[in-house]
Parts: sequence; structure tokens; C-alpha cells
Amino acid sequence: MTELPSHDRGPGPRYRRKTADERREALLQAALDCIVSLGVEKSSIRAIAERAGVSVGLINHHYGTKEALVAAAYRHVADDLLAQIEQRVADVQGDARQKLSAFIEASFSPVNLNGELFRVWLAFWTMQSTSPEIAAVHKERYGAYRAVLEGMIADLQSCDGVGQLDPRLAAIGLSGLLDGLWLEWCLEPATFTPAEGIRLAETWVDTVALRRDVS
Repeated sequence: MTELPSHDRGPGPRYRRKTADERREALLQAALDCIVSLGVEKSSIRAIAERAGVSVGLINHHYGTKEALVAAAYRHVADDLLAQIEQRVADVQGDARQKLSAFIEASFSPVNLNGELFRVWLAFWTMQSTSPEIAAVHKERYGAYRAVLEGMIADLQSCDGVGQLDPRLAAIGLSGLLDGLWLEWCLEPATFTPAEGIRLAETWVDTVALRRDVS
């Protein structure tokens, strides 16, 4: 049957069946909501299904196991966070150093400094040691994150012609610093301000990655 254009349809509500991608998105969001509110141990398939308003069978159909669903949620969160940071970098009309600064600043913005995000990451890290699926996602997404940093540092060093560390090691060092500062801030925000975190990271880039004298 040929579907009529919307303006030729009769009055009444229009109902649209959700696509498979939309259903998976809803399940991922329900899983994240449960992890934040209940913790990973109590975030059972049944609890996630109830939060999403779907049957347990639908989750089993799309993901099969709780570990597979949580692994997919991990990838979803990591990809979304990195995409937001990269967008902030792309919005900067400047040189390689300014773009790296934008990356650092985004790392200390509310996008990243978020209590709910901390609880989600903590759940992912807790399951990583016992779930090969989640461990694989962790390796994959952190690799992608470091690859972005490595490319930015390589661009910066090629412009400046200096570099105390090669881009790979510099990316590992900077990502470790950013992760450590993020974790410390989430555990005790009074330790330092986001502005101080940015200053620490910027100084590390200049003195370690680029070997500049900032005294």
C-alpha cells in the first residue's frame, strides 16, 4: 500500500514505531541510569528492562547478556564524550597549540567534571577486571582517545620543531595526567579548581612534551 503524504492523512495521533537503533539507544540510556542510581551490582537485566519499559526478552535479543549491554554502554559514553571534546577543538580557529589547549580545557569543563559520569566510569572499571567484553572496549576506546592526543601532539611538535618526548609517549603521559586530575577532582573537588587543573596540564605540555622554559 502506498503511504499518503502527511498532509493527506486523516485527523488523529500519528504513531511511529521505533527503529532498532532507537530501541538500542533507549536500552543503553536505561542501563546508564540504573548504574548511576542503583550501582552496577543491582543493575540487573530485569531492572534495566523495567527502567526502559521493555521486556527482558528485548534486551536479550539485542545484547544477549548484561556484560554485552554494559560494554555497549561503555562504548557509547566514551564515544560521545570524545566527540564532544573533539567538537570543541574543531570549533577553535587557531594553531596546533591553541587546539591542544581547547582539548585540555574541555577535559576540565562540566562535560567531563560530572558526578554521574564518575559513577558510570567507576562501574565500568569495576567490571573490567572480570569481563573480557568490557576490558576489550576499555582498550579500544582509550586507544582511540590517546590516538587523538598523539595526533595533536605530533602536529604541535612538527610546527614547533621541538619535543622532549615522542608523540606516543607524550600522549600517554598527558592522558595519564588528565585522568589522574579528573579522578582526584571527582573524589574531592576542593583539592583544586578546574582552572588550576588546566594550568597544571598546560605547564606539563610546555615543560615536558615541548621542553619549553616557562620560568
